Amino acid sequence: MNSKKLVLLLCLIFPYFSHAQHNHSQHNPVNCSVSKEAGALIKARLMQNRQLFDTKEVEDLVNKRTITYLPLSIHNVSGDASGTGKTPEATILAFLCGLNAFYADQNIQFYIHNSIINRVNTYIYNNAGSNTSANYMVSYKVAGTINLYLSASINNAGSSWYSPQGDYIMLQKNMLTAAAKTESHEIGHFFTLNHTFYGWEGIDAEADYSGQNVPNNIGSGWSAFTPEKVPRSGSQSNCNQAADGFCDTEADYYSARTNCPYNPTMKDPNGYSLDPDESNIMSYASDNCVTQFSTEQKTAIAVDIAARNWVNSSPNGTADVTGLTTPVSPLAGALLGPITNSTVRIEWDPVPNATMYYLEVFGTYFFGAVNTSTVIFKGVVYGGNAFYNLPTTDLVSGAKYGWRIKAFNATSTCAGYSPYYLFEASGAVTTSVEDLPIEKQMQFEVKENPVSSSFIPFSVYAATDVIGSIRMYSMEGKEVVSFTKQEFKQGQSIIQLPTDNLTNGVYVAVLSTSRGTLQQKVVISR
Repeated sequence: MNSKKLVLLLCLIFPYFSHAQHNHSQHNPVNCSVSKEAGALIKARLMQNRQLFDTKEVEDLVNKRTITYLPLSIHNVSGDASGTGKTPEATILAFLCGLNAFYADQNIQFYIHNSIINRVNTYIYNNAGSNTSANYMVSYKVAGTINLYLSASINNAGSSWYSPQGDYIMLQKNMLTAAAKTESHEIGHFFTLNHTFYGWEGIDAEADYSGQNVPNNIGSGWSAFTPEKVPRSGSQSNCNQAADGFCDTEADYYSARTNCPYNPTMKDPNGYSLDPDESNIMSYASDNCVTQFSTEQKTAIAVDIAARNWVNSSPNGTADVTGLTTPVSPLAGALLGPITNSTVRIEWDPVPNATMYYLEVFGTYFFGAVNTSTVIFKGVVYGGNAFYNLPTTDLVSGAKYGWRIKAFNATSTCAGYSPYYLFEASGAVTTSVEDLPIEKQMQFEVKENPVSSSFIPFSVYAATDVIGSIRMYSMEGKEVVSFTKQEFKQGQSIIQLPTDNLTNGVYVAVLSTSRGTLQQKVVISR
């Protein structure tokens, strides 16, 4: 890097060491509240970045880059030490999956830096837009990472934003989704992308200029701006400098959330009709409309990544995690105890490439279904451990609970969840699953009853591998169908028995194993 680039780079970096006060206390109920003042700083960095690299260097940054891994410091803010109002880890893992999918075509993958950071801060929790909250967020920043603050901001909800003064992103808890549209938008701001309508903040162009050409100059003083014109090239074009500074994002005057398609009646200063790109993620089109960055926006992101010379790290593991966990203890239907101890161990089989696991334990309804509103535990198990010592404080002897696991690592958070495994809390030392009643070891049911097809679909769930047979009997006790000496593997199996020779009527299906028998009534009705 030559001396000119070094001077420019220092000019870019220096403002972020001295945080200027900026109050976000008056947010509009939209996805993003990056103000016109903040947008000016974002644009200044964009324009300065363009001087850092020549055309060949920019082409190399875009075309020769392999996957770039970008570290995220995720600050999960709650209102008190008990975790009131914090963002569920399941929500975080889901939006990280969506975020990496959105940036995948740029060879960009984000990863969790070390671990999710739980922060207790009443200021950020109550109003993330206050100056006090901004000062805290700057003080909490982890150098060399993208700092994301997740907060309910209960007294000032409705907005997320990027702060160019503090160089951090605040994400409103209720805006986080698996599609990661808000998250992708705000990170776009971090990497020097302005709104496609930059300059029109707070102005309803449709109401003010309906059926008219907008003026060549709008506003006065520091907020004055020249609207972007529709032509992308030629003497009437100003797209390289006006608005967001990109010529492959169409002129856009809509600064309020609008569903697509836009139907603008106002025209640019020269009378050209507007045709904004509602698919651009940096527009204010509704989330169901936005799907992509433009080519020039992607180039700006690549340049800013290079300008931020801390982007040179990678996580310990980058392989995908795709497998589902299987239980070791407690198995489905087993006892878990003794809950007279302070903890009981939940254990599962390790999943390849996983370095972390997300565990949920819930209570159940009286009829046995998992009740996700009765939370016993929800959290991340770090260190690659395939077990968790669950505190027994909230467990009741004889009560039933359900647990499930999701495996992931710092970059790969898209794997699914295991099924729920039910167990019963016990005050005694637990016995092996084979010693439990058959009803606690196996489930046997007909998936469709009455049966109108040529096959009977039986569902068999086994807590452990077992040899068994299925036989069907008429109401007179005569065996009419058999499926003998078959191995039922741990987990769920679907067995289809033919009904070609059976007449309409009622039958009894019997599942027999060395551990006992289960019965199901079957009605044939064709």
